Amino acid sequence: MKRHHFALSTCAIATLLALAIGCHADANDPAGQAGELSDAVRRENAIANLHRLYTDALSRADGDRSAAGPRAVADASVQQLTSTYVEHPEDMQNGLRILDLLVEMRDPRSLPALTKALDWRPEVTEEHAIRSARVLQQIELDDAQKGEVVAAISRALEQVRQNRGVDNRMRIEFIRALGTIGDRRATPALTRVLLTQSETQDFLINRLAAEQMGRIADPESVPSLIQALYLFAPNNPGMRMNDVAGQALVRIGRPALDPLLATLRGENAEANQIAAQYIAAVRQRDAAAAGQMSQQSIVSNEAAFALGQLGFRESIDPLIAETRVGGTGELSPQDAGRVMGASIALVSINRDEADTQKIREALLAAYNRVELPSQMQLLVGMQHFMDPGLLPFFLQKAGRPRSAEDEIPDQRILAYRAYAFLANGDEIAALRQLQGAEPEGITRDAWADFDPIVASTTECNAELACWIRKLADSNALVARKAAYMVARYGRGNPEAINALVGQLGNADEEVRGEVLYALDYAASNGSPEAIARIDELAQQEQGRAIWSHTESLARAIQARLQARTSR
Repeated sequence: MKRHHFALSTCAIATLLALAIGCHADANDPAGQAGELSDAVRRENAIANLHRLYTDALSRADGDRSAAGPRAVADASVQQLTSTYVEHPEDMQNGLRILDLLVEMRDPRSLPALTKALDWRPEVTEEHAIRSARVLQQIELDDAQKGEVVAAISRALEQVRQNRGVDNRMRIEFIRALGTIGDRRATPALTRVLLTQSETQDFLINRLAAEQMGRIADPESVPSLIQALYLFAPNNPGMRMNDVAGQALVRIGRPALDPLLATLRGENAEANQIAAQYIAAVRQRDAAAAGQMSQQSIVSNEAAFALGQLGFRESIDPLIAETRVGGTGELSPQDAGRVMGASIALVSINRDEADTQKIREALLAAYNRVELPSQMQLLVGMQHFMDPGLLPFFLQKAGRPRSAEDEIPDQRILAYRAYAFLANGDEIAALRQLQGAEPEGITRDAWADFDPIVASTTECNAELACWIRKLADSNALVARKAAYMVARYGRGNPEAINALVGQLGNADEEVRGEVLYALDYAASNGSPEAIARIDELAQQEQGRAIWSHTESLARAIQARLQARTSR
């Protein structure tokens, strides 16, 4: 009998061994590891290896997900990761690990898994939905994909009806995702959250919805956001969202103007009703405080403030009319509030020079009608009005009173400061004379703090180039003064506007605030550079104290500049 001998190749031997003991893909081969995802036994190890391979490649690429290294790992595995998640919903732990990796990859090809994760089940897959919402805030989507994702997130948000910790975490991530995507198809879902008043939804969630609606800036949301100006937490009327709702309306711009003017006139039934409910809620806690309120004053104040933040000239005459409420007699507390609200709003209007005199006259008339605390607040507002025509008034209020009983140092100091910030070198002589005649004491000592302003004013007088250089002065008071003077002498001047934009990142909060006010006045036709710079600061300084303290002002002015740029 003839014997046959067979030589086995190395490959054949490896194949036989694989059949005998099972063959694992190379731990550093992304395609091989992706192939093992279908095996329930090897899945966890494969996900871990893919996560390691991707994060190592991303680190070597300095975080650039489009670089060859991380892209190669994603190309080899994202489809299998996605299909594994979709086809094996029973494997919840590995599903969560897959989502963690997809969060790192931020790849639009994972969209089927991410939308699947949003279809969450109570007590089972809430964390999956949270992971999905987080990564969806990072992925670039086309219009069709945005529609699909917005619909999925809206359904997920509608499912959240309790007030557990995980419920609020889901709400937060879903709402943020809708705002980040920025698609107007999210408006109905966000509106439901905005207007919901329930024990199962913390009022901070309402505020977050208003913020995200501002990011989307859908004109269809204007009526709801105007209601939000007056809404309050049912169990805590001191918690409101007039600030974030107002900011959202400013971002929407001109479509908010006419509805707000109608609200100011008392023609918004929803706003009137909510204001009445607010007074009733305050009365349960503090009857005296509620007695100082009226439905009309609350509605007027919030509408006036929002109109001032919008800054359109069409608001001037209606706001001036509000400063005249109450006739010529003594003002009630309610009417005094309306006068003050409208006066402060007038300061922010993007006026033409032809408007200045009538606004000035309205401000001066209002000043004489309100009591001392409001007068001091109005002095600060008038300073930001940037009107040299107010200098005689400031000088008068800074001067010596007729009697010691009329002496109010704080009021005189504010008036002196306003004059010092606005005056040129010729006008500052009157302030020097006033200071020289002032007896020693609290007022004179406080005035001395502004000596650097007086000195720089003498140096630069009305020379715009000199004041532009002073914007970068190491003395914060001088830099603040320079902002006013650049605005006064550089309105509409590109060089002046660019110089102000260059100081938007100033590390001194007070300097930055004055630069923002100056830019709002100087950039009468808008400034794309300022708009972009404020966005940059929002990204760079998020979470830092200086941004949290200046964000509201910066965003309001950014929105006004955007409205002027677009007209």
